[in-house]
Amino acid sequence: MKTKVIFLVTLFLFMGSFSIFAGGQRDERIDIRVGGGTVGGVFFVQAAAVAAIVNRYVPEVNFTAQTTAHTGESFNRLITRRGMEAFVGNADFVYIGARGGNPAVPLYTAANNVRTWFVTEAAPFLLVARTDNADVQRFEDIWRTGARVGTGTTGGSSHNLLLDITRFMGLDPAGLNMFNAGHDVATSALRDRNIDLLFAGSGSLSAPNSAYQELASGTRISTFNMPEELRTRVVNEMPYFGKFTLAPGWLPGHDAPTDVVAMKNGFFLEETVSEDIVYRMTRAIFENLDELRAIAYAPFRTLGPQTAAVGAVVPFHPGALRFFQEAGFDISYIQY
Repeated sequence: MKTKVIFLVTLFLFMGSFSIFAGGQRDERIDIRVGGGTVGGVFFVQAAAVAAIVNRYVPEVNFTAQTTAHTGESFNRLITRRGMEAFVGNADFVYIGARGGNPAVPLYTAANNVRTWFVTEAAPFLLVARTDNADVQRFEDIWRTGARVGTGTTGGSSHNLLLDITRFMGLDPAGLNMFNAGHDVATSALRDRNIDLLFAGSGSLSAPNSAYQELASGTRISTFNMPEELRTRVVNEMPYFGKFTLAPGWLPGHDAPTDVVAMKNGFFLEETVSEDIVYRMTRAIFENLDELRAIAYAPFRTLGPQTAAVGAVVPFHPGALRFFQEAGFDISYIQY
């Protein structure tokens, strides 16, 4: 009897320990939700690709890509801790947020809790029109009386940049006739002649997003150089932009170089995400770049030691910084 009791107690303790252990493992699984913008945009493609790598190589993390209306929503959902720990998108919200926000633009919220994970390719902001629209011949036709201009969703980076450059031109933004919608809807509106021009962030420097590719594959479109004086003012007053030239062939039928400004982009994390977890996620990504590119080649084509940690607009998350230093990456971030 004594032997039987000892056996039963031992079995009970073993099973209890196993249950506690198994439950602990479930409890320790970390959810990291990353805002990726709209379906059809390059940010969602990037978020989904990174999720695939992290979930494969860091099994204690449940990394999920989530749709949002635009970078502004992703940023605000992260900083107010309403269901996101990360986002990928334009750096303007992070840069402005770290410097107290902008009361005139509610989505530009003050935030000191966002850190850079890694930098990705800049996103060009491109003005396009149907080639058969004789009323649109140059960039300044955005402000032509009666012109209907498509841009990103209200409050997004494209919308805000259009307002800014209108002011830079000495014009009143109230005079703009804007059509605010996501990539898929806006490109369809241009194709169907419901708008005259489309000004929006349009993918990465390597390739346009899928909505632009589809537009250009079925509709002859023209692209327009941003005037040099305007480009210079944009990058001087908004350091999260840079000057770039899109090479011929960037879009189907795009046969001439186009001078644009491009928004600096990146993956960003809430500062309280575990340093060790971020270190391991960072290592998983950069030790498996070929696999990442096999999932989404164009937006990660140039990602590597010379680009991933250069030009960040806020300091790095400690976990990412530790990996970059150990791996000998070129590290810098803007300090203004």
